Amino acid sequence: MQGFKALLLTSIAITGAIVAGCNDPSGSRIAQGCRVPDGLEPVAFVSAQRRLHGVLDVPNGPGPHPVVLLLHDSGQTDITRGKGDFAEIRAALRGAGVASFVWDQPGSGCSGGRYRGIVDLYVRGDDVLAAVETLRRDPRLDSERVGAWALGEGVWPATMAAARGALDFLVLVGGPESDPIERIRYAAERHLVDSGYALDEARHAASALADALAMMRDQAPYREYRAALDALSRYPLLPSMSELARDVHATERRYAELRDSAVLHVSVDVFLSALEIPVLAIWGGADGETDWRGASAAYRKAFERAANEAATIRIFDGADHALCVTRDEGECVLAEGYLETAISWLASHGFAGGRERQTKAAPAAQRGAAGAAR
Repeated sequence: MQGFKALLLTSIAITGAIVAGCNDPSGSRIAQGCRVPDGLEPVAFVSAQRRLHGVLDVPNGPGPHPVVLLLHDSGQTDITRGKGDFAEIRAALRGAGVASFVWDQPGSGCSGGRYRGIVDLYVRGDDVLAAVETLRRDPRLDSERVGAWALGEGVWPATMAAARGALDFLVLVGGPESDPIERIRYAAERHLVDSGYALDEARHAASALADALAMMRDQAPYREYRAALDALSRYPLLPSMSELARDVHATERRYAELRDSAVLHVSVDVFLSALEIPVLAIWGGADGETDWRGASAAYRKAFERAANEAATIRIFDGADHALCVTRDEGECVLAEGYLETAISWLASHGFAGGRERQTKAAPAAQRGAAGAAR
């Protein structure tokens, strides 16, 4: 474990050196090509040889302020134009004296690189580490109160980074039950039921899809995977234009990316079982993308294995995967009490405004320093 921590700290140090050594200022690309909304500050960092750009929202008043990294679900973003900017969450955090940082997915918005979807789950974990290291150099921010608020697919990299000692708290929304195969299986089952198939038939087809994806995970040749998938061709397994559908009906090149990335092995409960930090896990009772019953049960077991007494689970009836209760012309109307619950939870643990930390876990910054000393 000590060797692992030392390796982690070394990788963080290298990342910091890369960021510090870039020739152009951290906000140059945003300043040149994107208009940052009033009241926000451009911040950029480098991870996996990609320059990722985002915006920092710092409250008024004396600091140092706690800071929350906001992690997207799957899909491309354009935060300076309002797509994926987490405006309501940022406003709630700002009002509680908490800073926030959100950045564009690679290859979208103002960020460089290429958007590769779920293939980059492990890389997204590294992105979080690089972002944390960048933020900890800002004297206005409290380096001992750095956490993440993650949605859907973003829960995997958030928990990865936390398990590697980089974060002090987590807010997880619509988190997956286990691995990407189970997430896709459940999404297929729900889509088939919504398309008019009987539940038993939908479950049978979705389970067969999961078996095919397990072949991909286990390094089966593309032709064998295609044969297993072709047997399900009569079913509209997933919405035709969705990111999940593109991965299920992968080209041979995409199949190789998915298979070789090993992301189908990633199970969130493994990381949760290693956490001693405060965690708030939230699901909507009408979530059509994640089985919230199965997920919440899995999270409870993981928290028990970790003896994590600072973990809390909340369900909001009638809310969907993103905690929306309605979609008004495409705009999400968040569930009543969702933001208030999360802010109250942060405050109770000392992660809001000028309050002191109320957790037994040592600050991530101190844990990293201790590991380096050893």
